[in-house]
Amino acid sequence: MRTTRTLRKTLDLVASHNEDAALAVMRAAERTSDEVLRQQLLNVIHLLNQDAGDLRSMREQMELQRA
Repeated sequence: MRTTRTLRKTLDLVASHNEDAALAVMRAAERTSDEVLRQQLLNVIHLLNQDAGDLRSMREQMELQRA
């Protein structure tokens, strides 16, 4: 039970860190005039946000299984 709670908290924390990183990368992307670099950064932002969503979905599935 405690392990499950710790895992859910960890999933939330990692998802939150991914979202924070995506915002930082977005600010960097806005500042660059290099279009190739900007596109690469936008791809990274997309992956970070997608992974955060996947982690939150896993957490929700764990919560549903617990109920």
